[in-house]
Amino acid sequence: MRELLFYLIFAFSVITYFIGFTVLQRGSGRNRIDRLFFMSSLFSAGWSLFIGAVLIQPDTDRASLMRAIGMLHIFGQLICVTDLLVYWSDVRGRKKRWSVSFVRVGALLYPFVIQRKNVIFELTAYGMSFRFKAGIWSIVYAVFCVMAAIDMLLLIGYMMRRSIRKREKIIASMLLLCVFIVGFGCVLDTTMQMAGVAAFPISAIGQFVAQMVLYRIYQFYNKSRVTLENMSEFVYYSVDEPVFLFDEAEKLSIVNNGATVFLGMSAKECCTLRLNDIFVLDRDVFRFQGNKNRVEARCWQNNNICSISIDKIYDDYHDIIGYIVIVHDVTERVRMLERLEQEKQRADKANEAKGAFLANMSHEIRTPINAVMGMNEMILRECEDEMIVEYAENIQEASRTLLVLINDILDFSKIESGMLEVIEEAYSLKALLKALMTECSMRAEDKGLELRFEVPPDTPDTLLGDEVRVRQILLNILTNAIKYTMKGSVTMKVAYRQIKEQEIEITFQVTDTGIGIKEENIGRLFGKFDRIDEEQVHAIEGSGLGLSIVDRLVKLMHGTVTVESVFGKGSTFTVCLHQQMSGTETVGCLLDEKKHEGRGKNLPLFVAPQAKILAVDDNKVNLTVIRGLLRKTKVQVTCVENGKECLECAARERYDMILLDHMMPGMDGIETLEALKQMPDNQSKDAAVIALTANAMAGVREMYLAKGFDDYLAKPIEGTVLERLLMRYIPKEYIEKMENRNRTAVE
Repeated sequence: MRELLFYLIFAFSVITYFIGFTVLQRGSGRNRIDRLFFMSSLFSAGWSLFIGAVLIQPDTDRASLMRAIGMLHIFGQLICVTDLLVYWSDVRGRKKRWSVSFVRVGALLYPFVIQRKNVIFELTAYGMSFRFKAGIWSIVYAVFCVMAAIDMLLLIGYMMRRSIRKREKIIASMLLLCVFIVGFGCVLDTTMQMAGVAAFPISAIGQFVAQMVLYRIYQFYNKSRVTLENMSEFVYYSVDEPVFLFDEAEKLSIVNNGATVFLGMSAKECCTLRLNDIFVLDRDVFRFQGNKNRVEARCWQNNNICSISIDKIYDDYHDIIGYIVIVHDVTERVRMLERLEQEKQRADKANEAKGAFLANMSHEIRTPINAVMGMNEMILRECEDEMIVEYAENIQEASRTLLVLINDILDFSKIESGMLEVIEEAYSLKALLKALMTECSMRAEDKGLELRFEVPPDTPDTLLGDEVRVRQILLNILTNAIKYTMKGSVTMKVAYRQIKEQEIEITFQVTDTGIGIKEENIGRLFGKFDRIDEEQVHAIEGSGLGLSIVDRLVKLMHGTVTVESVFGKGSTFTVCLHQQMSGTETVGCLLDEKKHEGRGKNLPLFVAPQAKILAVDDNKVNLTVIRGLLRKTKVQVTCVENGKECLECAARERYDMILLDHMMPGMDGIETLEALKQMPDNQSKDAAVIALTANAMAGVREMYLAKGFDDYLAKPIEGTVLERLLMRYIPKEYIEKMENRNRTAVE
């Protein structure tokens, strides 16, 4: 009988061990519940094995050893089950600490309950049996067991009271059944011993049954909780995107709701298809390296464009058992991108057409203006008749106004197209302000206005920035102030403050006593082609672009421009720019040197009788202008009308500089330059070649320099600009500068 009972209990132990290691092998030890159940299975199996082993022991010493090992597992099982109850009941604070601490402190009874003197062993019909001797330790152990049972019941009661989910109530009920089974077995064992009946290992059998119920709870908990395993099916069927599952033979096995809606077919009808029956794809779409393949295809059923993601599915041996295909309908996105691309192409073509138109207009307008201004400048230089000179001055003023309008339109086009760049170079603030003073003083004098420049003498002179754009900003504001001021004055105030060791914030403030601006119109001030109070200023020339260009240039240079105005009293424009200092020189006093500026009328900057230049232009008037502007410099000018004649001249004679027009029939300027560089007999290979063009669009200067030109000169040509260009490139020993005393002697 005892062997049969032992084998039964041994079988219980093996089953419990198997369950525990199965949980471990499946990799379920990733969370607290899995770990606790695994440990509980090990302790439960040990309880059954060693308490059962007591039955077959022939002597009391070995029986006592088996019982001691078995009691160790009983205490371990009690701790694990208590921890499970604490976790599931979600008890916290003092209740949690008391419950956990109680069973762990109770484990201190172990050395006393296993003592041989506290236990009575006896042989029965069922094998070796044991019971506690009456005494203090039997009472303590009994009280501990009762308290442990009450503790578990309280935890289960707490869980049932706080549970709001049905699954939690089911778990609590099953836990209650576990505690009842173990408690019933222990009570029955105890009462039988107290009645003098030989003890039957009911508690060992009861704890096995309770462990199986606990395993059922564990399974129910895992199934009912949110896990990747039980969520995957829900996600698969609820996701809106079409999802197809193919087996290893590439046959469609499962489809989700999104796939049936996408194809407009039932799930049964869908499963009769292959992937190539659904999409226009290569036959070997499932033959790919790696784990994922992404392709784009068109659907046969609805002609939609789809992005298809194909993932391989592997078994535990890394063999492919299927493919999961996820479909993203990108029809609208592709069509939107196509529309955007078409719009971009149209915009690019429009920009190209606008750029070509502006470049052509620049060339076509600047060419005759070059002739008008050039010839007019020769009249001013050579004519002695005061009336004719007055007429010529009027022509010069009108031509400059027309040129300003053209430049404004071109500059605005450059800014809008993003082609205008800020080029930082060292420049003299003093020279810039003196040039502005000279240029604006005549306009102010013609209107009877007082033009004042207030510049602190210690203002840094040599700055690093874009001199051309700074001059353009200030000139626009000054000319605007003069245009809209009928009487009074225009004042330019300059101030600065040092930000860093080599960086300053420089402020230019232009104040006028003009017509002013209404408060509601200040917001429109920097709009393009917008002129405020048109009925009041219609007689004043202007395109409405000047201040818009100022605003955009200032922003391009990371500065600020502000306006304060009182209608009928005047306005103040303030421009703040950050500039780097490039030296220690200061501006000094502008007014002290103003009377010494300039050169006498009709006198060139230099004379260079030995210098030779070659001018190439298909327009005879332009050649006449160049020759006339350089007449008093005594430079030897040779004029030709095409690239072929240029090459012939360069082969015969050495020139110090070549002015080469771009737009010429036959061989244009760029082709002529390339031919010059390849000529083996070029006598002027060391001469500077200057691009001469009426195209003043953004990027033109950089384009000419990239093609190999040494510099760039835009039409209309000003005499002074041309003279300075020559001074830069012809040999220094040829130049004889016109000093003031020499000019006086000539006059």
